[in-house]
Amino acid sequence: MSKSVEEIARETGFSITTVRLVIYGQAEKYRISAKTTRRIEDYIALHGYSINHAARSLKLKRSETIGFVVPDLANPFFARLMAALEVLCRKRNLLLLTVASHEDPELEDRAVDNLLARGVDGLVVAPCQAVTTRRQAKADKAGVSVVMLDRDYSPSLYPTVLSDNYQAGLKLTRKMLREADGACHFLCGHAESPSIHDRIRGFIAASEKKRIANSENLIQRDADDSALAGRKMMYALIDSLQQPPRAFMCSSLLVLEGALQQIKSQVGHIDKDILIGTFDDHTMLDLLPNRVLSIKQDEAALAKRVFERLIAPKKPIKGAVPRDIVPSDLIKRNL
Repeated sequence: MSKSVEEIARETGFSITTVRLVIYGQAEKYRISAKTTRRIEDYIALHGYSINHAARSLKLKRSETIGFVVPDLANPFFARLMAALEVLCRKRNLLLLTVASHEDPELEDRAVDNLLARGVDGLVVAPCQAVTTRRQAKADKAGVSVVMLDRDYSPSLYPTVLSDNYQAGLKLTRKMLREADGACHFLCGHAESPSIHDRIRGFIAASEKKRIANSENLIQRDADDSALAGRKMMYALIDSLQQPPRAFMCSSLLVLEGALQQIKSQVGHIDKDILIGTFDDHTMLDLLPNRVLSIKQDEAALAKRVFERLIAPKKPIKGAVPRDIVPSDLIKRNL
């Protein structure tokens, strides 16, 4: 049977405060000796421990929960981000509550309202809209730390953590153009999103540098980030070219999934000589015989920076709102 903090303290001979500091990972900060820490951790490993969360929440006026609003849990990037953030929360004995907005501003507002009503201690949002003054007022009234993630709807009212999408767009497009030795098509889902907009800017800048005329015409756009959107855009592209493109890149793995499905459905097979590029990475790409270039975002670094912003002492923001930009890596396959 798991032991309470009070029982652990009594049976190990240490104070309740010392036991709590060890449990919540604060031993080093408060200079608790390694020997004491080890004894308490060994005892817990043997007997376990339990916390009366209801009583603790009432006493501390904290729920020990973090709210996380993401556009789509089917997106591997957000799924990995959630997993990385959950690990960091667990180390602090915090519970991560994740809700999907499905890229719907109304659902996003409802999700934020519900999480605030449940008394979350912090809120992380990968938004599909700019923060409204109404939402800001509610979060400020609740005294909740808020961090924006992945999408930078400027001017932002809260600290924002995101990948360097413009540089990633430049890097991927430059390599695609070198490998293709010619133009490359770009299929973009949720094209109005700030992160996708930055990727498009990188694509256009790299194309113009290569003196590719009318690079804007090489971009297919759809309002949704989904496999269906990928299928629709690839259908239109094949119809226009009268054949599959020799080189194309996608704004996400979901769009790529649909694009490949459409080529297979419409043509009967996927030519192994087609050069493929995509934002976000997955080991399933190893199974393609094609040359594949992918941008891998650093989910662990993004989650770490989000968490640091989240648990930092809440102070009024003076001057520009902090923006943390995390670089991404270019992964090459079969090159």
